[in-house]
Amino acid sequence: SYLLALHEHGHFGRAAAACFVTQSTLSVGIAELERLLGATLVERTKRSVRFTPVGEEVAARARGLVRAAEDLTAVA
Repeated sequence: SYLLALHEHGHFGRAAAACFVTQSTLSVGIAELERLLGATLVERTKRSVRFTPVGEEVAARARGLVRAAEDLTAVA
């Protein structure tokens, strides 16, 4: 959810606020996901956030998984 919020908002602070966590918590969560996947998903600078091609693909697939989980919940 942190990755999807960052993709949607394009800003760590706004994404953190949308997830009701601190910016550092969101940043650590994204870094941990990158570590687990062994890939850089987001290129960070002081002024911008840019998703790598792998990050774009992971975000798209994550969005599909979230939709599928929501559909499953609705059926149940």
